[in-house]
Amino acid sequence: MVHPRKLAAGEDYRIVDLTDRPNPGLPEQDFWLFDETTVVHLNYRPDGTQIDRELIQDPDIGKYLAWRDLALESAVPFSAYRT
Repeated sequence: MVHPRKLAAGEDYRIVDLTDRPNPGLPEQDFWLFDETTVVHLNYRPDGTQIDRELIQDPDIGKYLAWRDLALESAVPFSAYRT
């Protein structure tokens, strides 16, 4: 969820909308990447509510960095997406 106060403070939200185009190769698994070294998976129920967060031990960082870069290449700023 995008929070207006965080946007006003300068947080950079981006959206990858796959509604009318094929997935460019991103994983189904949602994740956070911290400091290019730590990976946390976000696990959800089918209705979209979050179940938990899972710290991944010894992740293949190269794979996650590539997915991050691909997501950033495919994303648009939230302000552009919303219009």
